[in-house]
Amino acid sequence: MTASAHDDAALSPALREQIQGAYRAWLAARGFAPRRGQRLMIAEIARTLGALTVDELGVRAPGPPHVVVAEAGTGTGKTLAYGLAAIPLAQARGLTLVISTATVALQDQLVERDLPDLQKAAGLKFTYALAKGRGRYACLARLDRILADDSTALASDLFGPPPSLAARPLYQALRGALEAGRWDGDRERYGEAIEDERWASVTTDHRGCTASRCSFFRDCPYFRAREAVQRADVIVANHDLILADLALGGGVVLPPPEETLYVFDEGHHLSDKALGHLRRFTRLLGSQQTLDSFERLVGTLAQRLGRAPAWVAAAQRLAQLAVPLREALGEALALAERLDALQEGGRPGQTRPGQPPSHRFPHGDVGDGWRQQSKGLAEGFAELVSLADELAERLSEALEQAGEARAELEAAQGSLGQLQGRLEGSEALWRDFATASAEPHARWVARLGQEGSLDVEVQSSPLSAGESLRDVLWERCFGAVVSSATLTSTDGFGRFAEAAGIPDNARYLVVPSSFAYGEVAQLVVPKLRTDPSQSDAHNAEIAALLPGLLREEEGSLVIFTSWRQLDQVCAALPATLLRRVLSQATESKARILLEHQRRIDAGEGSVIFGLASFAEGIDLPGAYCRHVIICKLPFSVPDDPVEAATAEWLSAQQRNPFMEMSVPDAALRLKQACGRLLRSEKDYGRITVLDKRLVTRRYGQAILEALPPFERVFES
Repeated sequence: MTASAHDDAALSPALREQIQGAYRAWLAARGFAPRRGQRLMIAEIARTLGALTVDELGVRAPGPPHVVVAEAGTGTGKTLAYGLAAIPLAQARGLTLVISTATVALQDQLVERDLPDLQKAAGLKFTYALAKGRGRYACLARLDRILADDSTALASDLFGPPPSLAARPLYQALRGALEAGRWDGDRERYGEAIEDERWASVTTDHRGCTASRCSFFRDCPYFRAREAVQRADVIVANHDLILADLALGGGVVLPPPEETLYVFDEGHHLSDKALGHLRRFTRLLGSQQTLDSFERLVGTLAQRLGRAPAWVAAAQRLAQLAVPLREALGEALALAERLDALQEGGRPGQTRPGQPPSHRFPHGDVGDGWRQQSKGLAEGFAELVSLADELAERLSEALEQAGEARAELEAAQGSLGQLQGRLEGSEALWRDFATASAEPHARWVARLGQEGSLDVEVQSSPLSAGESLRDVLWERCFGAVVSSATLTSTDGFGRFAEAAGIPDNARYLVVPSSFAYGEVAQLVVPKLRTDPSQSDAHNAEIAALLPGLLREEEGSLVIFTSWRQLDQVCAALPATLLRRVLSQATESKARILLEHQRRIDAGEGSVIFGLASFAEGIDLPGAYCRHVIICKLPFSVPDDPVEAATAEWLSAQQRNPFMEMSVPDAALRLKQACGRLLRSEKDYGRITVLDKRLVTRRYGQAILEALPPFERVFES
């Protein structure tokens, strides 16, 4: 599917001239010549979104395409293209432009470089702000309670042990920096890294936040940042924040979808992110601990509020509800323990090393026993959710009249909010397990922890987020652009469009690259004896080939598909080569990249050994990467419950899961890995694939056709 030119008469002459003039100004300021791909992308976005009309209520009129899907490779300048087109369009319509990314690195690039560049070089006048969730900001109320002299504050121990004394100097430094105005409460903007465990003690989520009822509301870092976001013409966010806002109904943290133009950069992550938000889960022993915390909180509140009759009655009601619910959770645990896969050790070969033992219910059908048990649990948790909602209202009323106990009640309200979220999550999971849904689902149970700390996690997920995204995002938004370097695969845009629920009338565009692929890069498949299905022999052959493939003076990246493969290959390599290797098995990703760049800058050779996380999202331009070696075609391991259930469902539909799912996904991952080589028009090098299936299997040709047109050298 590709875009075809269509009438741009709906784009007003003034708006068209503004966009074209901004592009000319940017080119002149930079001393660049126009690029065909940039011009096509700007034009397609402007034509499509500029043609949209509104009805008498100011709502987008249905009919014309309002979503543009553009694959634009590295070097296209896609940020410039969508910025130049979408910012004037949004301003002309009185809409907010929300640019969403999947990574912090791209957010920082947009805020620190790309958007200021558009203001200065293109002459566009707009304001912008970076939007983050509450969890990225310090909560002044929690920080104050941690540092209070009274260490027995109400509900301080409900969600884990209190902060250690060793962390107290950090919390004092955080409060001092806030009070002195040296810090705005944003975790990423603090002068040093803060460990996750320590940060968790001083932040909160929407459930634990009391908002305007909080004593610290006027100085709250999150709400101060939110004010700037609400005033901005352009908001930079991430996919998770947008999906979380849509789950709350939209318009809670960000502008309503109906008043928004979206740009989803790194859009290939969108469906997976959405699927994560749709997943339901609960833990059986964790649920019992939540019950304990709920009873303790309500009992303590009844005491602190003078044994008010309503609170005493609530504590008694909770005690009555908790007894049968604990029994039902115990019965569910017994059901789980009878599953072969969850018994101690499980069946040989059922799970890979490091994977928790799990049982997936075939076709998502949990059976009568689980269904009946889940029905009772769903009803029990529904009653707890109703009680928690009632108590939240009573606690809000008590806060209105609170005196000296206000801080303590605010702490209780935050704790109650977190409990409500847990209870609602459990109810949603058990209701899902108790109901036969029309939409295909994956449902599974996993044993977590080791002996002595056993818990069982119960999970459910739809197989696709497409329908949900269509309902909450695409049908509601005024317009949207989805862009990435990797959206097409062996079936064009088909796999992505289905997974993301893209509207049928969307506009599709493959932006021509500015790279002369055939002149600057080779794709090499050397002569190989072994098939990757013979994993030990194949890994031995990789180890034998690598010393001859890796040039001593070069910057190289070797991508493995598993820890086992990486370990086996490393064990068979000579020590002289291993001295040049920076391995993900022994170093952090950040440390590897810094040391690799230092070595290359010093004129030394350097080799990175990494897994899938090095196949996407890292930037090694120029001499930092002249050779990418891919040890094996990146087919996914069929142990993910959702992927396994999807393959099962496709087979039941008389469809071929290997050709419809496995091959397109592998082609996309291979395309992403190949994209590590060429990061600018001055780059060159070679890509070596150590998997003969690329040239010996019929599906290999389909994968090759999905890759850029590198010069191809097949030694087999």
